[in-house]
Amino acid sequence: MKRLLIATAIGIAAGVVAVQSHPVTDILHDVYPSDPAKRQALDLCMLGDPNFNRLDPSTREACYRHAASPPTLTVAPVTTVNAPNPVDLKQDAERGTVPRNDVRVVQATQGLPR
Repeated sequence: MKRLLIATAIGIAAGVVAVQSHPVTDILHDVYPSDPAKRQALDLCMLGDPNFNRLDPSTREACYRHAASPPTLTVAPVTTVNAPNPVDLKQDAERGTVPRNDVRVVQATQGLPR
């Protein structure tokens, strides 16, 4: 009798899950979308805001709108490069074409001030 009762309960539960699975899968597809752009937008919103709620539809839509907006670019100011000083030019000319990390260059310049 106990087994029949357990089997009936399992059958009823399976029937309820089968009937109600469509809304549950819709929610899961909304919260974890299969579209890579939406998935990336939600991941970025979660990284940017620790209190981001994926379950709230309005919050998700705001996140999608924010991700779809073009990024604002800031232009860095142009910096001028100073001309090399004569001392550096002379030292570089004296070294020749030998690489700077060559042991001969290192040994020859160990006593020079930097």
